[in-house]
Amino acid sequence: MGFELRVVRNNPLTGENNLDEALRTFLKQIGYIPESAEDEIPYRMMRDCFLSFPGKPWTIDELLDQLDSSKSTLYRYLNKLKGLDLLEEVIIPLDDVEEGPSKKTRKGYKIRFESLSLAWSIIESHTSVAMENYRKSVDHIDEMVKERIQAKTYSSRKHPKLAVDGIVLDEKGKRILLIRRGREPFQGEWALPGGFLEYDESGEEGVIREVLEETNLQTEMIGEFKAVTTPGRDPRGHIVSIVYHLKMTGGEIQGGDDAAEAKWYDLKKLPKLAFDHDVIIRDFIKWNQ
Repeated sequence: MGFELRVVRNNPLTGENNLDEALRTFLKQIGYIPESAEDEIPYRMMRDCFLSFPGKPWTIDELLDQLDSSKSTLYRYLNKLKGLDLLEEVIIPLDDVEEGPSKKTRKGYKIRFESLSLAWSIIESHTSVAMENYRKSVDHIDEMVKERIQAKTYSSRKHPKLAVDGIVLDEKGKRILLIRRGREPFQGEWALPGGFLEYDESGEEGVIREVLEETNLQTEMIGEFKAVTTPGRDPRGHIVSIVYHLKMTGGEIQGGDDAAEAKWYDLKKLPKLAFDHDVIIRDFIKWNQ
């Protein structure tokens, strides 16, 4: 059962000295009792059963007898407490008086750790994880919105976008650094490390940043190789790429940011490459000889 908690703006109930009022208000705040509820069953189940006898595992039959409730009502509110993760499920062995211990068992329920305060620590932990995941989702959605707006802006203005790509060879000059793309276009295919140039950033700064973000390797500039300006080379639009020759200076190779993986490839055994990077590498090899 999934964790579900209602969160509302509230003040601490530390000024309320009436237990019934404080407990009822709290249970409404967290969504266990509806605001307009007239049914006393859910409130009595918490107050008279689970909180009054925190160490006792309550069976369904015992709860029905204690609360004089229907099974449907009981299960509805019991499932709410289970959804909040406040309850611990306990297996209770049933003894047969005539035949001795029986192998039959029943389920019972009690407050976790026999303490509402300790049980609430679990809810706080779940909430923290949930909020962290919400933050990641919100940031991701916001980034996609910005990308859509940016794409529409560039599309309407019909201006090329500027990117940088880095060519990094190993010490012997036999292998080249490639990344496996983690996003479309060409998701899953190999390419040179690189990306879009940021505002107020030089091409040299941008390519060193992109290589570090995507491969975890530090590099320094050797020089500019060439600018690739062919329209249609990128399905996202007219993108001009400045290609730089870089030298590795440190770091442990590891894919990151937009790259699902980073790897050294023999120049003579290259995989299928995204965009026009096969042409770029072929031209570079001729130029670098």
